[in-house]
Amino acid sequence: MLNPQLRFSPSNIATLKKSLRDRYPQIRSSHLDEAIAASFGFKSYAALRPALLQVGNHARLIVISDHMLLLLRLEELGYQDIKAETLRRHMWDIKFPDRWYDQHLEKAVTKRRLPTAANSQ
Repeated sequence: MLNPQLRFSPSNIATLKKSLRDRYPQIRSSHLDEAIAASFGFKSYAALRPALLQVGNHARLIVISDHMLLLLRLEELGYQDIKAETLRRHMWDIKFPDRWYDQHLEKAVTKRRLPTAANSQ
């Protein structure tokens, strides 16, 4: 099963949390922090936070968010009424502010792929 990939940045993590809070208002904020950390493979939010601060907004670190790990952590915290398929679809629908790459890099990649004009010489 495919899982959403996103740029590991503070603004994307904040967007993920806000979206989950809007969809599941019954989940406490600190519990969402723990579940989000688990979805990236961290044992706790305390372990995720230094890595996130060190990376900042400028790194191009792409991570996979596993909705099943998020769901398992929420179940450990007492939230039994969340359906896995609904959560998976919701996570795919989130629009993250930090794309995988910025416009400068996108232009450079696009330019490299343009064929050389036949009359360029």
